[in-house]
Amino acid sequence: MWEAPIWVNGIAFAALLGVTIAAGVIDLRTGKVPNRLTYPAVLAGLVFWPAVGLALGGEGEALSLTGAAWLGMLAGLIPFAVLVLTAGLGGGDMKLMAAVGAISASWEVVLSTTVYALIVAVGMAVVVMVRQRIVKQTLGRILAAAFLVGSRTKPRFPEPGGKNSGGVAFAAAVAVGAAVAGAEQLLGWDSPWRGFSP
Repeated sequence: MWEAPIWVNGIAFAALLGVTIAAGVIDLRTGKVPNRLTYPAVLAGLVFWPAVGLALGGEGEALSLTGAAWLGMLAGLIPFAVLVLTAGLGGGDMKLMAAVGAISASWEVVLSTTVYALIVAVGMAVVVMVRQRIVKQTLGRILAAAFLVGSRTKPRFPEPGGKNSGGVAFAAAVAVGAAVAGAEQLLGWDSPWRGFSP
């Protein structure tokens, strides 16, 4: 199988860092991840990898890298679309994860980014709960939601961004996760959860 030169992977890693850090900063400031950032990032990934394959390896490699970029994009898009519909995650976060997949052309980077981002997001949520003194309130909501599973009554949660909402800028967590996952890919390190795959 053809392997991209290290400088090509370096360009992709730099782009991944640039997009995710910009998204994280914007999310921290505004609470949103703008389409004007995510759409061009997805498109850039879907164009970059086939162009690299064609220029450096030929038509076969271009086709292979096209498939990898699309698979990476879908690996970020589909699971996060489910989270948007079921868990209240923002659409900008979903599009950012699609960009992570398209830019990295790797479902493994998407998986690693997701795991690391979730770990960072949990840490951020704990800090927010402690700073806003809503630990007891949040735990009460979690218990209420757990006991109401399957019932017709829905627990009432504050609107995102409202007073004491305890919101977390998930794109900032994605930036940290993508930095670690991209570095793993660039340096050829294995993630602990990939060690069990054949």
